[in-house]
Amino acid sequence: MNPLDNIYRDYLECLNRQAWDELENFVCDQVCYNSQEIGLAGYRSMLEQNFRDIPDLYFKAELLVVNSSFVACRLAFDCSPLGMFMELPVNGRRVQFAENVFYEFKDNKIRKVWSVIDKASIEKQISLG
Repeated sequence: MNPLDNIYRDYLECLNRQAWDELENFVCDQVCYNSQEIGLAGYRSMLEQNFRDIPDLYFKAELLVVNSSFVACRLAFDCSPLGMFMELPVNGRRVQFAENVFYEFKDNKIRKVWSVIDKASIEKQISLG
């Protein structure tokens, strides 16, 4: 098994435990998110805000592909965002959606992240509600 597989799974567990002091073990100081350098502090702040907006947030890897320096993952979410989420009035309703995310690793830490959330599936669910 590729070592990045275990590192990535440990990273997800770190997020799910909200063990923010451990984040530096998985993420570079100069991390980029969707082509913007936000640094470790900005990345941590973004994740902390995600958990404030979605108290029952849980990162679950549905599909995982790993090579020597990249990880591709389809994350599956089943949660209840408070208020507005992705400019949509979810307001605590339970929604299921996916995030397709790619990571570039450097020295076994996440250096770059490219993320796309399936907003259309959320729109469909809240329009039916």
